[in-house]
This record gives sequence, structure tokens and C-alpha cells, in this order.
Amino acid sequence: MTDGRTLRWAGHRDQRRAAFVAAALDVIERVGPAATVDQIAGELDVTRQALYRQFDDRADLDAAIAVAAADQLVAAVLPHLDLTGDIATSVRTSLVAYVDYVQQHLALYRFVRAHEASGAVERAKSSLRSKVAAVARDYLLASGMADAALAEVFATGVVGMVDAVVGRWLDDASGLSHDALVDHLAQMVLGVVATAVSTD
Repeated sequence: MTDGRTLRWAGHRDQRRAAFVAAALDVIERVGPAATVDQIAGELDVTRQALYRQFDDRADLDAAIAVAAADQLVAAVLPHLDLTGDIATSVRTSLVAYVDYVQQHLALYRFVRAHEASGAVERAKSSLRSKVAAVARDYLLASGMADAALAEVFATGVVGMVDAVVGRWLDDASGLSHDALVDHLAQMVLGVVATAVSTD
């Protein structure tokens, strides 16, 4: 049986871990994805030994940071995944939110990508797929269709495509502007939508 003191200690440890992770996010935003443990500990004016008392090792710390960073991205994009406007406007608004966030928080994006083994990338994709699938189901129903399987396929394809295209663009824009990227992505997504609603 867990006593009150054990619960209080667990809660304290969770709070300390969260504080270190928040500090790490700030440091990475400021100095880049190669931020050191000493820089992260220094952000809270503690030693690296104090930091490591809250984490099993560097991999545990990195995984916690990556998950938190990925969750921030999802939190920034999810509110824009809806059908409050016409479909073209809704698609473009969602894409702008995603591209803007990764551009503005590129160091965090790079950190998450460098730690895919943490599961943070798949966690983010899963959250976005779930929301896109829900929106797609609503749209298909409004279009006279009721195909949950199609909504899932659509969500998986769209999230994967946008992730791959934006990742490639961040590595090599090749003269493609932010607006042009969004335009191309929007055309691609709307093309998939048009195909989905025309399926017999």
C-alpha cells in the first residue's frame, strides 16, 4: 500500500521533472537542439547532479523533452483543425498553423526529429491523425457519406504527406516560399478531399 509520504514524494518528483523539461525547452529554443545538460541545469541554477536525480539518464531526459516539445506542437495546431469555414479556408488555416509553428520553433522541431526513438514523433502524428480523422468523418457525413474507414485512410495519408513535405522543405526550401509551400500543400490536400467525396 502506498502511503501519503510516498505520494507526496512522487508528486514532488513529477513537479521537478516538469520544471527541468520546461527549462530545457527554453534553452533549446535559445541555443539550439544541441543544448547541453549543464546549460539546462544552469537555467534553474542547479547542478547537473541535481537534474539527474530526477531522470534515469540522458536518454530519459531527452525523451521527456522530445515528448513535451511534440505535445506543444500538437497543442498549437489542434485548435485550427476544424470546419468553421469552407473546406478550402479550413485546410489552408490548418496548414499555415503547422508551418508557422515549426518555422518559429525550429530548434524544438529539430530536437524532436533527432530523438524519434522517444516515440514523440509518432505520438504527435497519432494525435493529429485522430483529429483530422474526426474532422474528415464530419465532412464526409455532411457530403452524404458515412465511411469511417475512409476518414482514417485520409487522415493517415494527409498527416504523413504534410509531415514529409514540410520536413523536406525545412531541410531544403529550394526557393519555395512559405506561402507557395502552403499553396501547394493545400492543393494536394483538397485534391484528396475531392477524390474522397466523389468515391462511389
